[in-house]
Amino acid sequence: MNDFIELRNIFVVILRKWWLVMLFMVAAGAAGYLYSQAQTPIYEAKTTLIVGDTIQNSDVSNSDLQTSTRMALTYADIVRRYPVLQGAVTELGLPQSWKTLRKNVNVTLVDDTQLLEISVEDPSPEQAQSIAAEVARQLILLSPANLENLGTSETVQFIDTRLANLRTKIESGENRLSLLESIQVDDATPDQLLTLQNEINTLERLLIDWESNYTNLLRSTQVNKSANYLAVIEPAQFSSTPVRPNTLLNTLIALLLGLSAAVGLIFLLDFLDDNIRTPANLVELVGVPALGTIGRLAGAGPAERLLVNQDSFSQTSESYRLIRSKLQFMLTEGPRSFLITSPLAEQGRSTTAANLAVVMAQAGFNTIIVDADLRHPMQHRIFQIPNEGGLGQLLRYPDLKPSSYLKKNAQIPNLRILNSGTLPPTTTQALGGGLPPSPSELLGSQRMTQLLNDLSELADVVILDSPPAGTVADAVVLSNKVDGVILVLETAHSKREDVRDAVANLQQANAHLVGAVFNHIPGNRLRLPFARRLAVGSRRVDAHRTEQPAIQLKS
Repeated sequence: MNDFIELRNIFVVILRKWWLVMLFMVAAGAAGYLYSQAQTPIYEAKTTLIVGDTIQNSDVSNSDLQTSTRMALTYADIVRRYPVLQGAVTELGLPQSWKTLRKNVNVTLVDDTQLLEISVEDPSPEQAQSIAAEVARQLILLSPANLENLGTSETVQFIDTRLANLRTKIESGENRLSLLESIQVDDATPDQLLTLQNEINTLERLLIDWESNYTNLLRSTQVNKSANYLAVIEPAQFSSTPVRPNTLLNTLIALLLGLSAAVGLIFLLDFLDDNIRTPANLVELVGVPALGTIGRLAGAGPAERLLVNQDSFSQTSESYRLIRSKLQFMLTEGPRSFLITSPLAEQGRSTTAANLAVVMAQAGFNTIIVDADLRHPMQHRIFQIPNEGGLGQLLRYPDLKPSSYLKKNAQIPNLRILNSGTLPPTTTQALGGGLPPSPSELLGSQRMTQLLNDLSELADVVILDSPPAGTVADAVVLSNKVDGVILVLETAHSKREDVRDAVANLQQANAHLVGAVFNHIPGNRLRLPFARRLAVGSRRVDAHRTEQPAIQLKS
């Protein structure tokens, strides 16, 4: 199972940059094709020789076959040596050295045969054919099968003379023997018979010796064709199509090289990438589970990215509902106030907090969203209400009641908003004088704890939008005053070190980190099982029906 997950992660990494793979493959394939087209075509000619006379001779022994096979290996080596190649260069008048020619001459032994295949490559097919034929001829000239060379040998001439003399003697002896055997012996004396018989015996011995000598001399003039015979059985022929360059093969190799280079670069970039891109990265880094993934919301301004202004059947809307479902199970066990923060600013924290509040209210939960970002408040812009009176005033005046500053939203009946309000300089006098306190001191005060308790009594769910946990202390001091903290991460823009620092800050404050929300996920990477089917089914019912919570906490 782990191997399957690892393999899947590898494919995810590659598919994330599929465009880079396509770019490299197209560029490499085009380069391979253009390179092939720019090369000079090379043609090949081949000729085949046979070692031994296994074809002509019907009486071939195993010893002859073994000798022929060994001789074929020897001839294969001789083909690419100086005597043969220099002879071809000289005979054809080639404008190159024998060493240069050697690079274009190859020899192949046909398996389990005595066949020797010589191939020559050249830009001219006719020239390749001529060279192949001449190389084969030069090899034969160096072999014992070259009867022309043997005929010019003085030794062979001497043997031929002796053979002629022996043939004459044998013929004369046979004629004399026949004559002696035909002589009538009836009238001959015993002495004459003895003399005749002695002459016949002497002549027979001479014939035997002459025939033996003739046989030996004749054997010495004949080449041992059964093992060392060499002849061309397939004349040199050239191919009408070039053997190089192989445009298709070169293009395919270039495509594979482009693919390999792209995959290597992708894994290098992934190794050097310091961003948190997947829930698995987050769990591996800090052990925090992912509550869900959110796609990019359409709209130029903050208000336009509110769910009530979006398609309620979109994948992003369904993503928020899935996160709400997970939080509903937590609500049955206790947590009722959630702090929404992020490692750094501008990672979609405020929009996520607002939309979570919206889906909670749509589900029937009495929900309050608090803009606890006293430095850069956003909720009044998202819900398009004046930022007059809010958390700042409640912190300034302990006697004020939170209910008097809660603003309702006409589109979402179960939702109320507590703005950040303002913190005028007079806050210092209200808090006892001295230097003006920082927002983190105000949010970490006992007054803030009391306000959260009061708000929890007024609602089923309280959601706080706070500053980033990695840059200021505001979120850290608030984290242990709520029941759970949700970390918002912007995909591909949340650095590992920033996330690690933010989580460490929250954990040091004993915060209950319930999970993380991945923001700005591309639409094709959202994983919403049955989301499309749910959307289609939802259109079949009354779009204005009221959603009810799984468990009603308050009336």
